[in-house]
Amino acid sequence: MKALYYIAVVLPSPLADVVKTLQHRAHTAYYSHAALRSPPHITLQPPFRLPLDQVASLKQVLAEFASQYLSFAVELGGFGCFPPRVVFVRVIENQMLPVIQHDLTKTLTENLIVGTDEQSFRAFQPHITIAFRDLTQRHFRSLWGELEQGSFADQFTAKGITLLRHNGKSWTAEADFPFRQEDFDVRT
Repeated sequence: MKALYYIAVVLPSPLADVVKTLQHRAHTAYYSHAALRSPPHITLQPPFRLPLDQVASLKQVLAEFASQYLSFAVELGGFGCFPPRVVFVRVIENQMLPVIQHDLTKTLTENLIVGTDEQSFRAFQPHITIAFRDLTQRHFRSLWGELEQGSFADQFTAKGITLLRHNGKSWTAEADFPFRQEDFDVRT
């Protein structure tokens, strides 16, 4: 049996709660609830299927992978969209996210966790989804009109990556994999 997974940087509270409020607004005003089925996040590896007997191996690979990186700051600024259905919070250009996403894709492919046919060859554009798949084109125009000139600015520290699993209705965190802590010289 296979399960559906994806890998992301999940937003910490209280920032996640702020984004959830935007997602709830998209749901109540524009009938888009798909984004509420997952914690607010930045996707690094889109959904893929994996046999349950390979999950332990995946977790080992992800733990080793995450331990190679230090925590880093992520800045958010404004809103963006992918017409005709996706509205999101913008992630300000960041040196680490593209590196980690590229390296993760390479690691997952080299470890035969995902095949090259499962990789998205679209350019990586980190973002935090407010509304997507079930947002109609008419409601997209209305929601985008509401947010296009709006302001949003915040930041958080990405402290690791999360493996999320679909339970049939929503996505839940299966496991967190922390980045390595900065090495401190205890002699100072």
